[in-house]
Formats: sequence, structure tokens, C-alpha cells
Amino acid sequence: ALALNATAPGLLARAAAELGIPFLHVSTDYVFDGTGDLPRAEDAATAPASVYGQSKLEGERQVAAAGGQWAVMRTSWVFSPDGSNFVKTMLRLGAERDRINVVADQMGGPTEASRIAAALLRMADRMRADPKAGGLYHFAGSPDVSWADFARAIFDRAGLACAVRDIPTSDYPTPARRPANSRLDCSRITRDFGIDRPDWRVDLDTVLKQLGYGT
Repeated sequence: ALALNATAPGLLARAAAELGIPFLHVSTDYVFDGTGDLPRAEDAATAPASVYGQSKLEGERQVAAAGGQWAVMRTSWVFSPDGSNFVKTMLRLGAERDRINVVADQMGGPTEASRIAAALLRMADRMRADPKAGGLYHFAGSPDVSWADFARAIFDRAGLACAVRDIPTSDYPTPARRPANSRLDCSRITRDFGIDRPDWRVDLDTVLKQLGYGT
């Protein structure tokens, strides 16, 4: 985890600094402890509760210390039509079962992957034009939602008759602790780059169509 999430981006950021190239890096809400019920701003205290979060936080630090122009984007709950993610898992389970249990006491902003890519490209263009642009930013979909309600939206929009039963995190233990509060304050990226939080419901409809659901 440290090799991929900390050492590698640190080396890349130093190489970019030597070449005078802006360096952009994607991080995670897991750098926070996940307590409370308010969105976390970029300057909120970090306290990762997992090795993954610790390694990502160290990556942020190495990128910032590389000596060049940089930006770190923390995001959350990423989904897309590709790879493994919550949306695709729910579609598979929803087609196989009549009812599933989903955690309802973890809150966050689902974020579609192409929205992250587009935001990074917009930031990169601005950073190339302005050597002073950059820093630490949050970017996540809106509105904030629980995993259980996100699952309900997936089933409803995909036309799957699968019921969702709300359960607490304690009923779904995982090897790594997951934050209960993944809400991110994204006002800084709007202020500095004019990038607003995307509506994940719109993006979910797009992804579902790409996966063959809907019209």
C-alpha cells in the first residue's frame, strides 16, 4: 500500500517538479477518521483509521513536498461502468436476489469516474496557465447519501425488484474499518476552479445506460 499510494506518487511528483510540469494526484476521504455528521473541509484534522487511509495521506504529503506545482483531489465512493465498484456489485446482486442487506449508517457522496477525470483536466489546464494555482481540494457527488439509499436508487433506476434492508456497520464487519462519515466540503474547488459537485443521480442514469439498463 505504501509503495503504490505514497512512494510512487512522491517519485512521480518529484520528476514532474524537475520538468516544470503540474502534478495532480487523487486521494480519498479515508484520510479522515469518519466521525461526526458534518462535511469535512480540506484543512480538517486527518486521522486515518486504516492502512489504506494512512498510505494515501502519506502520498498527499510526499506530493506536496516534492517541490513543484501540485494539486491533490480527495474524492469518495467512486463508480463507473468499468472495473469493480458498488454500482456493478448491486446490479449483480439485485438480479440474483429478492432482498439484500446494505449498511445505512455510512454517509458520503457517490462520484462517477469520468467526472473526476474531467475535473482533473480542467484543473490541469488552469494550473498550466497559472503557476500559483493548485493545492488540496475535495470533489464528490451530490447529494450525500447512505449506502442503503444509494442501493435503492440503483435498483429503482435499473428496474430491479430487489428490496433493501437497512443494517448498521456493526452487522457487516470488514477487515479494514470504513468511515461512517465520508461527507466532503467541496466549496474550495468551486471557488478556485469553478467546478461544482455533480449530481450522482444523473451520472448513475448515464452509467446504467452504458451497462444496458434503461433506454
